[in-house]
Amino acid sequence: MIVISDTTPILLLLKAGHLELLERLYGNVLVPNAVYHELTENPVYREKQR
Repeated sequence: MIVISDTTPILLLLKAGHLELLERLYGNVLVPNAVYHELTENPVYREKQR
């Protein structure tokens, strides 16, 4: 199964320390470029990752 994720599930799983669940549950997870940039370039989300 292929899943396309948006920012919220990735951010919440990252904060909970369980980001690997996406891959374990679904195999392939596609992250659109806009979501990737939102997670890596937005200082608000970078702070939440810590």
